[in-house]
Amino acid sequence: MLWRCSVLAIAACFSVNIVSSSEFKCDVRVRIESGWVCGLRRRGEYNTEYASFRGIPYGQQPLGELRFKELQPVKPWPNYLDATEEGPICPQTDGLYGALVAPTQGMSESCIHANVHVPYAALPVVKSTDEDKDYDNIGNKKGVPILVFIHGGGFQVGSGDADLHGPEYLVSKGIIVITFNYRINVFGFLSLNTPKIPGNMGLRDQVTLLRWVQRNARAFGGDPSDVTLAGQSAGATCAHLLSLSNVTKGLFKRVLLMSGSAMPAYYTVSPIYAKQSATRFLTILGINSSDPDFIHDRLVKTPLEDILNANSVYQYEGGIVSFVPVREDKQLGLERIVDDDPITLMEQGRGKEYPMIVGFSSNECEFFKRRLLYIDILGRIKANPLVILRPEISFSTLSDVALSLANKVIDWYFQGELNMEDYLEVCRDTLFMYPAFKVVEWRARMHDAAPVYLYQFAYEADFSAVKVGLNLQYNGTAHVEDLTNIFRGNAILDDGQTFPPVSRDDSMKDWMTQFVIDFMHCNKPSCSEPGWYPVQADHLNYENIQEPTVHDNVLPNEYQQHTIKFFDMIEQIARNSSLDTSITTG
Repeated sequence: MLWRCSVLAIAACFSVNIVSSSEFKCDVRVRIESGWVCGLRRRGEYNTEYASFRGIPYGQQPLGELRFKELQPVKPWPNYLDATEEGPICPQTDGLYGALVAPTQGMSESCIHANVHVPYAALPVVKSTDEDKDYDNIGNKKGVPILVFIHGGGFQVGSGDADLHGPEYLVSKGIIVITFNYRINVFGFLSLNTPKIPGNMGLRDQVTLLRWVQRNARAFGGDPSDVTLAGQSAGATCAHLLSLSNVTKGLFKRVLLMSGSAMPAYYTVSPIYAKQSATRFLTILGINSSDPDFIHDRLVKTPLEDILNANSVYQYEGGIVSFVPVREDKQLGLERIVDDDPITLMEQGRGKEYPMIVGFSSNECEFFKRRLLYIDILGRIKANPLVILRPEISFSTLSDVALSLANKVIDWYFQGELNMEDYLEVCRDTLFMYPAFKVVEWRARMHDAAPVYLYQFAYEADFSAVKVGLNLQYNGTAHVEDLTNIFRGNAILDDGQTFPPVSRDDSMKDWMTQFVIDFMHCNKPSCSEPGWYPVQADHLNYENIQEPTVHDNVLPNEYQQHTIKFFDMIEQIARNSSLDTSITTG
């Protein structure tokens, strides 16, 4: 699905929608640091209602000279902010989600918005709607736990909209759910390694959002000291990277990673890659200068449509991902989000204080099958076998060794001719399954570390939103399917109720959401009943989620054991032949 030229004409029209109290009926209102916000009472599960505040700016919109700068504080607004509908999604060309998403407010660079969904009973009591008077915050009430969720999309596409991230399941169980947009693709992750375009703007937006939550949580009835950070796919990678960063201390208490981690599997933090990406993109755009100030000036003045066209070309060339997070140079003098290689940080114990759940699906890459066919992944591997490796190896290992490793992977998975079915196994194992096992192993071996829990989502739904939304048929459980059991896929589902559960699918959604709720309340996925146990480093036990309410804590099966052992060998050879690609990390 292409959201681009058709919306560019109206992109400049989006701005903060300020109205006077006499212009419309305000269902629910809260007062945050920048002014009054009016939301809607919406229908949740269990025939309840929740308060929904959508499209709240958490930073100044990054327009003009601010296009590649860190977000500036929001300026206070008079009267009321109309937060009854979501804002526009960030500029992108979707090649992943298809009918699973259905943005209703167009696309614009004015996309820096948060959506805050609150159990109605948790809202503070407003004493007065006079903006010159204060309101009863929540008195002595502690406030409810908060889930901040980072959307996926390969760092290239996606949004926090309720089309795919409907809050109904979770908010009906008594927590606040916050989703949001952040800068993506070239706007969020282009790096020139200069003070003006240092890279990682998408990550910086996420830090800005988390700080905004700390300052405004109590206005919504939330507890700022009880924030859980979660994400799916590239959003999980971002969440994990933030948990490894010194910048985010005190902003959240626990982490939930769904089909993604900071281990550079489908991306690389290599500054060499970042430089190559920038050079190629600028060439496509027709900017051939090496003067960083000239490049910056051209980029902030280039029309959005031209940048999106060039980004789309490079996005195709990149395959699944193109612009990605980068390891940052301390000489830039900026607050560094990614200050070293993520594997090094994990092995050093960064982030070990956060209780953590890590998950993957049994057949992840069926989700990407059409995209993989479109980019001719098999043809790319034939032309360059290094494509089959996780990209970090190609940028950190001697070239002849990397090529040898690529051929080992090809020989391991393919019996003769390259084919898509076998490649889908390579994709799952290399990008998702093996990294999940390694992340939990590193954590479990760490002294005095918080517990870590691992799951494989293997539930085959009677009605799969992913299969319907992407018009696919496959066996097993694909990427995003666990997400649709935690968030409501409103773009696909009808208006029916899911809770109290009636069907088998309803029961799985009830069970999966309860894991999240329990994790937020007691730092483990089941507060009362035993069954899902923390990972033991010598066993790598995980919860095999195959049927609702059936605990199945198992050890890696024979296939998984052999795969882990094989990639351990690949990684060890790569490390023994590593290049010195370090930058000043201090």
